[in-house]
Amino acid sequence: MAGSGELPLEFLKSARKKNVPVITFAIEGVTEKSVEELSKETVWIKPFKLGKLLKEIEKRKVEKLTTLGKIEHRTAFSLKGLDIKAIKILSRVKNFKPETLIKEIFNEIEKLGVEIISPNEFLNHLLLKKGEILGVRPSREVLREMELGMKIAKEIATLDIGQTIVIKNGTVVAVEGVEGTDECIRRGAELSGEGFIVCKAARKKQDMRIDVPTIGLKTVKLIKELGGRGIAVEGEKTYLLTPERLDQFCKKHKISLASL
Repeated sequence: MAGSGELPLEFLKSARKKNVPVITFAIEGVTEKSVEELSKETVWIKPFKLGKLLKEIEKRKVEKLTTLGKIEHRTAFSLKGLDIKAIKILSRVKNFKPETLIKEIFNEIEKLGVEIISPNEFLNHLLLKKGEILGVRPSREVLREMELGMKIAKEIATLDIGQTIVIKNGTVVAVEGVEGTDECIRRGAELSGEGFIVCKAARKKQDMRIDVPTIGLKTVKLIKELGGRGIAVEGEKTYLLTPERLDQFCKKHKISLASL
């Protein structure tokens, strides 16, 4: 099941290299059209048509399924076009947190005998080990700021508020909510000025099948443009899109990207 962004494409490219055919269930108006070129078959589903999705999965006798890509969290507040199955699920959930909603959908899919798997087998090359650094080595001051920021980001992520914070001089100036990573960074930069650090963390008990933190060149370019000096991510629990290009860009612009 593919949302927006580059991550589903990276998965499909890796699967193709391993000669694993993939059926992609894509969301109309959300998923990149280019998934069609890399998939054995692409099934387009309208947003919130869960009943249709389940029928298409069952029809194709799917055995294993993974989910990748971004779906804006703010869509939980504009649920237009829900089908009966989606309404039933929403009527029984305790809250609209991403993890809660995704797990409920997983429950429905698993009733069809489908195993929900982690995509890591195909995306291990995008995970940095703890202690790895891209770009320039952080100073002691920057590293201390990163370590403090990551402790706070981890708590925020575990509460399912967001995965990203912006910190400067030991003070958190922005916390990600439903607006997403890039908007959080813009808000933090506006409040703090140049020299800020961005920290992105996973939940304490991160289910690698659900909403894994991801960072790519687009976000790193934004951080550079706004005057950020460092990025901290969680080792072995954050996908880095095109890590080689990230490393080159960070070195060129004297930015530290550390896996803690």
